[in-house]
Amino acid sequence: MATKMKKENRNNYLIYSLLFVLMCAAAFAPFLTEGKSFIWGAGVEDGLSQHFSALAYYGKMVREFFSNLLAGHPQLPMWEMSLGYGADILATLNYYAIGDPLNLIYGFVSEENTETMYNILIIVRMYLAGIAFMVYAEKMKKRKYASVMGALVYVFCGFCFRLGLRHPFFLNPMIYFPMLCLGIEKIYKKEKPYVFIMSVCLAAMSNYYFLYMLTIFAVIYAWIRFYHYVNEERIKAFFQTIARFAGYYALGIAMSAVILFPSVIGFLGNGRNGSGVDWMTLIVYPGKYYLLLLENIVGYGNTGSNTNVGYLPIAGIAILFVLFSQRMKHRKYRMAFISSIIALALPIFGFAFNGFSYANNRWSFVLSFIVALLTAEMYPRFFKMSKRQKIGIGIGIIVYMIFCQIVSQSGEELMENKGILAAGTMALIFYLVLLLFQKLNYDDRKWVTKLVFGVLMVVSVGMHGYYRFSGEQDGYTQEFLDQGTALETLKSQNVTLLTSIKDNSVYRVHADGYKYKNYGLINNLNTIGGYYSITSGDVAETVKSYETLGMKYADKYKGLDQRTGLLSLAGVKYMTIPKETATGEADGENGSIPYGFTLIKEEGDIQLYENPYALPLAYAYDSYITKDQYDHLNGVEREQVMLSEVVLEQAPENMDLKHQKNEYHSTVSSIPLSEKRISSPKGTGYSMITIPVNKNQETYLYFNNLVYHDNQSKEGGFWLTGRKGTQGILVNQGELQQKIYIQSTFNPYYFGRKDYMIRIDTSSDKKKEKIKLEFLSPGTYQFDEVSLVTVNKKDTFSKLKKLQNKSLEAIQYEGNHFSGVFRGDRDQMVCVTIPYSKGWKATVDGKSTEIYKANGMYMGIPVEAGTHKIELSYVTPGIKTGAVLSGIAWLVFFFSLWIGKSTEKKLTKGVNRV
Repeated sequence: MATKMKKENRNNYLIYSLLFVLMCAAAFAPFLTEGKSFIWGAGVEDGLSQHFSALAYYGKMVREFFSNLLAGHPQLPMWEMSLGYGADILATLNYYAIGDPLNLIYGFVSEENTETMYNILIIVRMYLAGIAFMVYAEKMKKRKYASVMGALVYVFCGFCFRLGLRHPFFLNPMIYFPMLCLGIEKIYKKEKPYVFIMSVCLAAMSNYYFLYMLTIFAVIYAWIRFYHYVNEERIKAFFQTIARFAGYYALGIAMSAVILFPSVIGFLGNGRNGSGVDWMTLIVYPGKYYLLLLENIVGYGNTGSNTNVGYLPIAGIAILFVLFSQRMKHRKYRMAFISSIIALALPIFGFAFNGFSYANNRWSFVLSFIVALLTAEMYPRFFKMSKRQKIGIGIGIIVYMIFCQIVSQSGEELMENKGILAAGTMALIFYLVLLLFQKLNYDDRKWVTKLVFGVLMVVSVGMHGYYRFSGEQDGYTQEFLDQGTALETLKSQNVTLLTSIKDNSVYRVHADGYKYKNYGLINNLNTIGGYYSITSGDVAETVKSYETLGMKYADKYKGLDQRTGLLSLAGVKYMTIPKETATGEADGENGSIPYGFTLIKEEGDIQLYENPYALPLAYAYDSYITKDQYDHLNGVEREQVMLSEVVLEQAPENMDLKHQKNEYHSTVSSIPLSEKRISSPKGTGYSMITIPVNKNQETYLYFNNLVYHDNQSKEGGFWLTGRKGTQGILVNQGELQQKIYIQSTFNPYYFGRKDYMIRIDTSSDKKKEKIKLEFLSPGTYQFDEVSLVTVNKKDTFSKLKKLQNKSLEAIQYEGNHFSGVFRGDRDQMVCVTIPYSKGWKATVDGKSTEIYKANGMYMGIPVEAGTHKIELSYVTPGIKTGAVLSGIAWLVFFFSLWIGKSTEKKLTKGVNRV
């Protein structure tokens, strides 16, 4: 009997594997025929800039670590200067790569083959999610083929097709959640807790963001199942259960601590946390959301707020079946589904499940699990439907098709769904086939039913893939890179020209006009751009304080608007600029050549410039201003201040450093203009401003407290689409174009920015320049003041030369270590332009020295007059404590395994003797 069961189980896993392969081929056929990879990076850059570059870097890091280990000199890099302005490796890349065991595979493939592995591992993760579901379903005694159907519904859903393809690690919770539920069942059945402990450990190492969600839903699941397993003395048993699960959970967390602790510390200092939430957005979603949610239950479109349903038609029948079922056993399934729909319908739940940051339904993979479980439970009963169920399901499908057609044909472009009729038709076909088999007295065990439903599953997912992905329909594939282009995109000419520079000093570079921000990581270049979900709050706030246009979100910034002072302070020594310099609109870059830069090389359409005023990685100040003084200045004044005084949060102790108390910098002129309010009722409005310019002066147009108000609530469309943000303002100066990104307070990524400094190109001999402000969205653009800000270029050059004379000598930087020699005739504050972190420790002549936060995001080292050697070393915050805790926890885990094995052997011997 046991052998027969094992064979049946094996056969079902083989059936699942075969159907999985066929369904992948059907669903992803548009990617194959259109020559697309799974790297989301054509229209946007997350897949390429964040995921691909992080995984390629991690693969190289793994290879180098083991190579050094075998060579007898192991090294563990903890800090990487090419992560934005510089960042902790583990804290930044745990979100994408480090910690997920599957990603270790990247260490076995070359950089050139990373794209292939990227594509393969997305499919592997989907496959493992289905396997995890089947293992759980087997434990719950679901019928074998029904478990296969459930697993396929679980895997081939809107969550996988949208979020899973965009962000590969989003597929991981779909693997871990069934395993957590399985572990909970084992604990309740007084079996070994190892599945639960290991699932917690893996989830915690892979990504703390989804660990949070998984923990919430695992607790809910355990609470529900408590009433199934415990019937007596529930109050006492409840607290005992909590203690038992808490102990196992804590052990799993402790086992992951070496990765989890540093990652959480990095998250707590994150700059993406925003400036609060607009509570009005947590009351109700726009009307379109609810219509699209219903429309796409088995449809092929998207709902919004990362709510992704899009289940296979058989799942739609399972939902209708359970809604019309009168069996007591099915009530719990009905309640689970309805509760999940209610949670999707109310933004407050998305807010809570998303870590109380903003309303987002990335937790909807749990609904996919519930729907898959419904399918596995109801599938055998499809062949024994009652008259009530037959009528209810039939009417439900017809009503759904009519509803979807009405919504889709309503005239609202947002509501159009080209494949909705096909989706409804497939559900109807499933239903009619079920009626036929029931009339023929066929059940779910017959080979003909398995074959027919297998074929229907392949056809239905193929149709889903066609309407969702195909360029002939929604064209989602167009958002993905062409096959084989990921690496070459990150190594384009304007980047490779920077990598070819022969210069042994430590410096930063910038590829102006290049779309992708994280190109430095894979090319070993220190840049001034970054796009990582975990970005230091100090970095985000400092870049924001410059008021440049290259900062779109708190965690998405690039360039410094060609402002020579800021570029030099950051140590930008080289820059590539396309010959056609008037196309900075993509990322708000200025596009023109920074004054003072000199052309040194030209290849094709790309020019390489050198900055003779670039400062090294460390330079010294003999005076300072406070952070409070700095905050009262505008962006240009802040730039000019940092060219002569260091910005400190507190007065330095035991050193003679002059405090510059002037509130405003005398070299900066700011003249208010008369405009106060500009309206653009039809979205095509624009304003012309004529301003005086002088080629010897830097000139800026400064908007203070610029906000956007959407007028559609007055026009009656608010109930359907909700409040809308603006696409921004295009600033045109002849052929030169820049873009102001304006975020509304209800935008989930709003980070409090309202001030914008627009650099005017003054390189010509003109005395006046006409600036055209083109408003890209209808509404009202309001500001407190618009000013003309000017500063003499000679003043900037003079200050930079003085700082160059106070630079550190013999600077050396590699990985976790920095050193340099200071020579000065007075006490000074050395500003090391590496982002501040508590992981850095400083010594001066071998003696431990306090590190100050300098110029917002950098490190300040106080040094007395004379000649001194400064050394900095870095250790990831939390990694030592985490390593100790993980070591102890793994010893406990293996010891418990050994005890368990020993006990089993003794019991087995005792039974054999008897």
